Amino acid sequence: METRIGHGYDLHRLETATDSDAAIMVGGVVVKCGLHIVAHSDGDAVMHAVTDALLSAIGEQDIGEIFPDTSPENKNRDSGEFLFEAMDRVNSGGWAISNVDITVVCDQPKIGSLREQICENLRRYIVAPVNIKGKTHEGTDRSGAIEVHVVALLQRGNKHE
Repeated sequence: METRIGHGYDLHRLETATDSDAAIMVGGVVVKCGLHIVAHSDGDAVMHAVTDALLSAIGEQDIGEIFPDTSPENKNRDSGEFLFEAMDRVNSGGWAISNVDITVVCDQPKIGSLREQICENLRRYIVAPVNIKGKTHEGTDRSGAIEVHVVALLQRGNKHE
């Protein structure tokens, strides 16, 4: 049995929105928080980091190579499409995801109350155990950003082959 670990990372700047109903995407979940993400696509840093972790584990190019932010068709694009493509590559290579572990670092929005909703949404794409936890920037210079680290464990093959 072949086992691989992939690491994914993403960071997006957050800005205060003029619209108090402004929302950002976090793991495919709309979070109303009075902020907006500075990004080319929909800016879902969780989806981006999960996508990169999966692509990394199977030895593929990263999300920026496959879906460049210089390409007009990726402007405001749903990041779920990126994860769907990564899953297609994972499946076509005969890989199975053992688990995905996510750490979201941001001061706002707080994700604790959204944990299960985000995990449930991600499980629709990856059909594997997902864990997510939130941390703050602890007063560092990154307080105006959302930063995401992801580790994915994948396996392929059979012990009896």
